[in-house]
Formats: sequence, C-alpha cells, structure tokens
Amino acid sequence: MTLQSFGFLIFLAAVAVVHYRIPRRFQYIWLCLASLFFYLSGDIHYLVGLAICAASTYGAGLLLGRERGRGKKALVALCAGVQILLLFLFRYPLAKSVFVPLGLSFYALQAMGYVIEVYRGSMRPEKNPLRYMVYVTFFPTVMSGPIQRAPELLPQIREGKDFDYDRVHSGLYLLLWGFLLKQVLANPLGSMVDYAYGNYAEMPGATLLWATVLYAVQLYCDFAGYSALAMGAAGVLGFEISENFRQPYFAVSVRDFWKRWHISLSSWLRDYVYIPLGGNRRGKCRQYGNLMATFLISGLWHGSGAHYLAWGAIHGVCQVLESGISHRHRGPGLPAPTNAGRMENPGVCRARRIVRGMGVFALVDFAWLFFRAESLEQAFAILYRIFFCFRFKEMTYYGSYLMGRTKTELLLLLLGIVLMFLVDFLHEKKISIERYAARRLPSGVRWAAYIVLTLGILLVVAREYGQGASNFIYTRF
Repeated sequence: MTLQSFGFLIFLAAVAVVHYRIPRRFQYIWLCLASLFFYLSGDIHYLVGLAICAASTYGAGLLLGRERGRGKKALVALCAGVQILLLFLFRYPLAKSVFVPLGLSFYALQAMGYVIEVYRGSMRPEKNPLRYMVYVTFFPTVMSGPIQRAPELLPQIREGKDFDYDRVHSGLYLLLWGFLLKQVLANPLGSMVDYAYGNYAEMPGATLLWATVLYAVQLYCDFAGYSALAMGAAGVLGFEISENFRQPYFAVSVRDFWKRWHISLSSWLRDYVYIPLGGNRRGKCRQYGNLMATFLISGLWHGSGAHYLAWGAIHGVCQVLESGISHRHRGPGLPAPTNAGRMENPGVCRARRIVRGMGVFALVDFAWLFFRAESLEQAFAILYRIFFCFRFKEMTYYGSYLMGRTKTELLLLLLGIVLMFLVDFLHEKKISIERYAARRLPSGVRWAAYIVLTLGILLVVAREYGQGASNFIYTRF
C-alpha cells in the first residue's frame, strides 16, 4: 500500500473513523497498530530494520535520561553507529542481495533526531514504547518523510486529537493537491524522462537537455506531491506535521533553494551535522569544509553511487562560493547597493530577481542531471551529447522532444506545469487559494470544483494505468 493508491484512501478513512471514536488517551494504541499494518503490509521482513532502529533509539533515550557526564556522548555515538550500520547493511554494496526496508533512511534520521534532542536536554525521554513506536512509524510519513522532530510530534501523540472540521478540510485539500501533482504531472513526466535517459546514446543533446529540465519538474511534483499527501493524511487525523517544500524553484540563491527544498532533511543536516561540526563559528576555512562535508553526507544519504557524491559536491561548491561572496556584501547572497542612500527601481529589482532565479534553476538542474543518471559515466555521456551533439533541428524534425507522448498530451502537460507554477507563485505572495475560495465562493461551487478535479484525476489514472510504475521517487532512498 502506498499513499498515492486509492486503497490508501479507504484505509485512511477507516483509521480516521476509529481514531475519532475512541477516547484520546487510547488513540496512540490504535495509531500504532494502524501504522504497523500500513508499513508491514508491503513486506513483513521490513520489521527487521524497523525493530532494530526503534529498539536501539528508544533504549538510548531511556539511558540518556539517567546517564551523566561523558557516558552520554559515548551512548549517542554508539546509537548513531547502529543507525549507520543499518544503512550500510541494507542500502549499500555490502548487502545488495538483501531486501531494503522502505523508508529506513527517513525513520532512522527521525529516530536519531529524538536521541540527540534527549541528549541536549530539550525534551524528556518517552517512556511509553507504543507512543514512541507511533513517532517512528507514523504511517503518513514513515516511507518518505517529511522527517519529523520529536519535540513537535511526540506531544501531539501523547495528547490525542479531537475532530476538527477545519483541519480535516485542509487535510482533504492537501490530499487532492498531492494527487494532482503525482498522478497528473509527475507520472507522465516520469515516463518521458525515462524514455529519453533510457535511450540517451541515440538522442540529440537538445532532447536530453529538454528531458533534464522536465526531470526537475517531475522530481518536484513527485516529492512535493508525496509531502502534500503526507500532510493531508496527518491533517485528516488531526495532526500537524512540518512543511517540506516552499516554492523551491523561486529561490534566488542555492542557499535559498535549500531553505525551500526538502526542508525537513536540510534542516536536519544543518542542526545535527553542520552545526555540531562547528558551523561557521571557527573561521571561513572551517566553515567551507563543514559545508562540503554536510553536502557530501547528503549525497551519500541518497545512495552509494559516485553520481550522488557529484551531486552533493556541486551543491557544496555552490554554497561555498555563495558564502564567500556574501561575506563581502551586506546580506547572504545579496549584491551591495550600487548607489548608497538611493532606492533602486522596483522594476530593476524584479528583473534582477528573475534573472538570478533563472541562474539558480540552471545550476540546480545541472546538478539534477547527476542525480537522475544511473552512474557518473552516464552523466558525463549525457553532458557530452548536450554540448557536442545538440542537433536542435533533428529534435524538432523527428519529434524526439515528445519522448513517447503525442503533441496534445505534451500540451496538456505544459498547461498543468504552468498551473502548478501559478499556484506556487500565489503561495509565494502569501495568497491562500483555499482560504480565498472559502471566503468568495459558495460551498456548492467549491464542492463541484473538488468533484471535477477528483474525476479528472481518476481519468488520468485510468489513462496511465499499465504504462509504467508510479512509485514515488524518494521511496528508494
């Protein structure tokens, strides 16, 4: 069972009905059973990795509540070593023939974050093992995040939830948006990108460049769609979980991009890797080394291939360069004013922001090429064809830009992408479509729109059925 399946909607509805019918003090027991059923329905063998991770971090938390002095650091280091060993055993070449528990990378970081928070004294250890199990296995987030912080999620689990119409309504809205991003945009785009990258040796470089641009959109729609589904499912149950995306392709610097993209992972790496390494407190050279180390670790977290390390290194280098430039200016990544004391023309500022945003997207998309490639050799082969075998006329004449789609299908996809960016633009301007519709549109009109959108998703799913796998990209991480 996955979040984008219609079976999940039936499962969520059943869980929510029972969840709100039982007393709040017992809700965590029901959520524990539901979360374990959801996670283990994929493969009962997933219990091995889950049990080791949950038991080691739960035990470490209890011991940290009693331990004093240097023993606490050793205990945290030992617990971290267990989680790293789990990742190497199940995800890297040491055990390629062994099954890989879904979501291991996500719930291992979430569990390790809990241990670090207890070590720092920012929260008390959770003594109830079932409540802690809900924290680790909470079914909306267990497979692909967002990675939750213990001080924010555990209190909600302890307190329980009463039915809240507004929160449930918002959750349903997010579920609809998540299905739109995943089923209507990400899946068709994924089949196009797979077609181009699967035949890269025969494709014009122009087609491969077009496919790489579309991959940036596919990855965003896929992962932001999952995050919206996770937030929506949690909202239906009355829970509030952290936002994972904030219009990342509107970023004006690579640093800004990482404040908007996969926020739960980037903030986790910042708080539990970059800052403990020394952050920016020990001089510029040390700061640059810490930045590079953090992004290389991020690359390794995604996979063992050299292309993932290259992807992390590209972002690390960009961060180092931006940090060096911003050190000489008044703010992070912002140019110094050309004329002190004079306000710059708003039109010029807007144009500059657009140009910088396009430059950041180009850099990020260049890095995505390494992320998408199956190996470093393939990534360089694709780059070679883009630079030396561009053949734009060949792409348009033979229609390879369609990548297995018809012109009508491509046009509809492009319209969907424009709509998605328009919604992101409104959110960037702090305009909530949901609140605007609630204030301005009658309930009948709103529900009619919901029904039309739902039927549209059903039609797209029926059309796409059997044309390719629709698993979320990040489930393999």
